[in-house]
Amino acid sequence: MYKGEATVCRMIDCVLNQTFKDFELILVDDGSPDRCGEIADEYSKKDNRVRVLHKPNGGLADARNHALDIARGEYTIQFDQDDWVELNCLEEMYAEAKRQNADMLICDYYYNDEFKQEYVKQTPTSFEHWIVFYDVLIGNIYGYCWNKLIRLDVYKKFDINFPLDFYGCEDQYGICQLLKNNIIIAYLPQAFCHYLNNWGSLSRFYNENTYNNDLYVRDQFVSLLSNTPYENLKDTIKVNYIVGRAFTYGENYFSSQSFKDCFAKYKNIVLLSNVSKGFKLLYFLSFIGQYKFARKCYGTYNKVKYLIRKSLNGYT
Repeated sequence: MYKGEATVCRMIDCVLNQTFKDFELILVDDGSPDRCGEIADEYSKKDNRVRVLHKPNGGLADARNHALDIARGEYTIQFDQDDWVELNCLEEMYAEAKRQNADMLICDYYYNDEFKQEYVKQTPTSFEHWIVFYDVLIGNIYGYCWNKLIRLDVYKKFDINFPLDFYGCEDQYGICQLLKNNIIIAYLPQAFCHYLNNWGSLSRFYNENTYNNDLYVRDQFVSLLSNTPYENLKDTIKVNYIVGRAFTYGENYFSSQSFKDCFAKYKNIVLLSNVSKGFKLLYFLSFIGQYKFARKCYGTYNKVKYLIRKSLNGYT
């Protein structure tokens, strides 16, 4: 929990009201400057299944690792503070995990924004661990933790920790670390968790540290691919991620020339990937020195699209 006082009670209530009752709920107050810590303590006084961990701010990965260190359950699932889950989530997922003796159970999820709810399938291509590793690596299955019930022992057996020096993708990286091992994987074709996306938010912080972090994340995924069947992906892994984040959020950081200097070397990789034709055009313009123009077109398109969706959904 970090700066989540506006939404965290909804998630906590969803968990405490599950049809399955035999669990512990670990609330990690990651040095939050708002009332998250107080809220967590209030819940722990009312329900003895709630355990609270107060710690200095260390980020998502650090919070995940601390919780796993003190967890006592047979299985774990990690929820985010601004989402919510169906009340039969733990009952259905635990029953299926036990039925299949799974180390990792993957399920579908709901995508929610202020306009719509979509059902998102997460069907593995196969249940062989290297195939699921590839599915997660390339995004056929997302690397989220909140739609995966994972046996606690496998974290400890394979010494899995979420990387502390990542900003973004730390969950995907941790899941991929698990999937490098021959664990038992199962799939439940039901959705329980509602992932909330603030569709109207078009800007996020981006600076030199962001750029350097993204390059570091890419280097770590290259290392992750060493001694795997997918070493051939080392030149393309995370390129679209790096370019996409820079294009979308770097408007106040990059000039047209600096964007070209940093990313034009990735032109062939990006333009031959499966990104949409619209983005390929915008990226192409950016690679040849027209980033500011391309980014302005993208911003205008998003504003118009947002206003149309508001109008169609009865907003004024």
